[in-house]
This record gives sequence, C-alpha cells and structure tokens, in this order.
Amino acid sequence: MFARLSARIVALTAALLLATHTAAAGPPAALQSSLHEAGGRPDLLYVVLFSLPDCPYCVAVRQAYLPALPDDPRFGERVRIREVGIGSTKQLVDFDGQKASHADVARRLKVKFAPTVLFLDAGGQPRAEPLLGGDSVGFYGGYLEKRVMQALEAIPRARRD
Repeated sequence: MFARLSARIVALTAALLLATHTAAAGPPAALQSSLHEAGGRPDLLYVVLFSLPDCPYCVAVRQAYLPALPDDPRFGERVRIREVGIGSTKQLVDFDGQKASHADVARRLKVKFAPTVLFLDAGGQPRAEPLLGGDSVGFYGGYLEKRVMQALEAIPRARRD
C-alpha cells in the first residue's frame, strides 16, 4: 500500500514539475480557438481544451499530449485541436459561425473545471465522454487516445467521390 501511495506521489510531483518547468520556459505556441471552419468537413473531430490561466495541468495537457494528436496517422487528418479559456472574454467563432466569448462557449457547454477536454463533432455535439483533470499517474495519454478513437468512430467519415 505504501509503495502504491509513494508511486502516486512521485508521479504527481513529476507531472507538476514538468508543467511548472514548461510554463517557466516561456509561453507555448497558442492553440487556435476558432470552432468553425468555412467549408469545414462534417467528419472532423474538434478536441477542445478548456483551460485557466496559471493552471499547471492545463500547460501539461497543452504541451505534452495535444500536439501529438494531429501527427498520429490513425486520425491526424480528421482531428482539430482548439483551446478555450473558461473565463476569457476573448472572442472566437463558434460552431454556428457566430462570434462568442470563450466564457460564453464554456458556459454553454457546461464546462466549469480545468483542464477539461471535450470531443465535439463539426456541429458542436459531444462524441465521447469529457476528459476531466490532469495527469497524476501517467495514464492521461491513454485516456486521451481512447476518447479520440471513440469520438472518431461516432462521426461518419466523409465520402470521397
């Protein structure tokens, strides 16, 4: 029992150190926040990170896990990564092509916790269970990949003529 608890503490400490180090290394490349693409494909999956400023778990998800998704040949072409600030007044273009604040979109989608990752189709409908919280024991990448696969299976592929 002590060994399991020690392993969890070590994993949590490592995750926090990684997130703190990456946050101190300078601002990350910003993720796009637009949730609408003109002429967008109906078979796209939007993996949307809902974050808060100064959230080390959000930094870890943004920098360590999300960038790998578009490079994965199983789903890279169909996945769009976006970020929405839960309390931000910045404007974005939502799934309907309308301008809305980040906070309004978070409220509409009932996101209250950071980090939260939603898996939404091109119409803004959820296609897999949300992924709440950060990585404390080293399984986050597996949980994220599983949700992406479930969501893509729920979205019909676009037909190529």
